[in-house]
This record gives sequence, C-alpha cells and structure tokens, in this order.
Amino acid sequence: MPVAHINILQGHSKETLKNVIRDVSQVIVDVLSAPKDRLEVWVTEIDPDLWGIEGQPASEVLKVKPRGQVEMPYVEMVLMEGRSPEQHHQVIEGVTNALAQHLGTDKNRIRVHIANCKPDNWGIGGVAAAILRKAEIEARAKAAS
Repeated sequence: MPVAHINILQGHSKETLKNVIRDVSQVIVDVLSAPKDRLEVWVTEIDPDLWGIEGQPASEVLKVKPRGQVEMPYVEMVLMEGRSPEQHHQVIEGVTNALAQHLGTDKNRIRVHIANCKPDNWGIGGVAAAILRKAEIEARAKAAS
C-alpha cells in the first residue's frame, strides 16, 4: 500500500527519473518490508514557470542559480499506520539520499512528508484495508509492540 508522490521541476532525464523510482521503491521495500506488488511511486514534473522559488517563477531563478541549489523536491508518502517512528525516520533518510544522489539536489532542500492512513480509510478494490488486510495489520501491530 505504500505510496510515494515525488514532485520535482521539469528538466531531468527520463533515465534519471527511472532511477529515482527504482531507488525510492527499494528504500520502501527495505525499510518497511513492503511487498513490491503493492508499492506505487509517482513522479510529477512541474513546469518551472509554474513553481515559485524565492518569490519568483523557478524558470527565472534558474537563470542565475544552479538547479541543485534551487530545486526543492517534495515527496508526499501515504503509509498504513502502525509503522514505527524509527521506520519513518529511515524512510525519510533513504528517500532523501536517493533524490540527492540522482537529482543532484542539496539534501537540505528535499522535503518528505509521511501521512499515516488508518486501515478503515484506505480502500482496495472497494473494500477497506482494515477488512481485506486484517491479519497482516494485526501481525504488524504485534511486531511493533
């Protein structure tokens, strides 16, 4: 169920973005033991004319400053609740490192937001995860305690 939505400025090569998807996915699999078949990672590229940085369109700021110092990748993640704070911290660190490596962005400019989702608030094929994945959720809660 883990979902990661990565928002970045347009202009990176497709190969770079594919590597971001691969490495961010691997971080999630490694840290959360998430099954790959339930994992989704999306990259949304934003037109630099439509992304504000320093009170200006990014397209204007990029004329005088390097992309790695200007771009601020923003990652929104949705995880089923029950993950430990340590797992959240590891995911944040791993995702940040993957983005910094592939995008050439200063790590201090990368933002990762994790939203926890209650199993009753996540539907899979029209069924709440609390029902469909009940045994798995209970096992995860038992392992965390």
